[in-house]
This record gives sequence, C-alpha cells and structure tokens, in this order.
Amino acid sequence: MFAILCTGVHAQSLKAWNWDIYKLKFKAPDDLDVKKSDSTVFEAGNDNMYLDIYPRRGEQMAYNGLKSSLVKWANDEGLYYQSVNASGQSQPIYISNLNGFWGCAIDGTENTLPVTLLLIVNPNDPTIKFYIRINYQSQYYHDAIAVLQSFTPMGGDNSTTTNNSNNSNTNKPKTTTKPKKKKTSSDVNVF
Repeated sequence: MFAILCTGVHAQSLKAWNWDIYKLKFKAPDDLDVKKSDSTVFEAGNDNMYLDIYPRRGEQMAYNGLKSSLVKWANDEGLYYQSVNASGQSQPIYISNLNGFWGCAIDGTENTLPVTLLLIVNPNDPTIKFYIRINYQSQYYHDAIAVLQSFTPMGGDNSTTTNNSNNSNTNKPKTTTKPKKKKTSSDVNVF
C-alpha cells in the first residue's frame, strides 16, 4: 500500500539561492536555468518548475492594498482560482509570518498547471515588495511548497545595492514560459 501511495511523488534536488541585490535567500531546484537575474527580475526554470520574482519599490501597503494588488495580478495573468482553495482557506490567503515576511497568496491553475502567486513585504524595508510566481508540474507539489516556504531576508539593514527608480511599483509582473510537460491538476494549497 505504501508503494502505491508514493508512485506519483517526485522530488528535485533543492539548493540555496541568494539574490544579493535584494538580500533575499530561498531554495529552488539546483538545475534551474536562470533566464534573467538583475535588479528588475529573477526568472528561472526547468522542465518541472518555473520561478519568477519581481521586486517592486514604492509606498508601504496595508494588507488590503496587498490583497487588491495580488487579485489584480491574478486576473491580469488569467489565473483560474476559487474564492476558497482546496484546503478550505479563503483566498487570497493571509500570511502573517513567512520567515519574517508578511503578505498574501493565491493558489490556482493556468493552462492546467498549478500556480501560486505570492506577494510579500520585506521586513527590513517595508517599501520593497516581492511578487513571486511559481508554476510547476503537479507531481512536484512538495518541492513547490518547500520553495515558497524558504523565502528569507538576509541581514537586517534597510538598503539594497540597486537603484530601482526606473521600475515603478505600478508595473505588473510579466507572464513567463510554462513548463513543457502539462498535467491536469486542481487548485492546491501552498501554505
């Protein structure tokens, strides 16, 4: 019986990644192909998972502002999600403490693949927010959870080494290429 339950479970080897420009660390598959990593975006993926991080600098936002921004992003991206996810949590899901970050998340699907959108506030500089998008093959659900739960601020100072003045916080994150293999899946709960 145990073998039957585990046949659909896959795992990728995760390693620590640092996005030094924003003093952000996280775990992600060790074989991600980095498409772009600069002061405006971190985009990387492999055949099983894509991870995009879009930093935005601007005014401080309360939860309702974050929630509205995340819902707008989800709608702009064509993300299918329900007001209550598969675990019975109302969406967007409020995140009170993700390794010091706070924010909200939406679990849904796009082109039959699971997608989670996460919007978190930098605890060391509340004017910096990270829009995070992860989509993945459904059998890599546990890896996606590990990635999303790994976001951690590095250090405690309030500065970054980037002048992000050309990147307005009103710009919405861009859609990225999807993993090549497509599997049907239902909404998933990441947190």
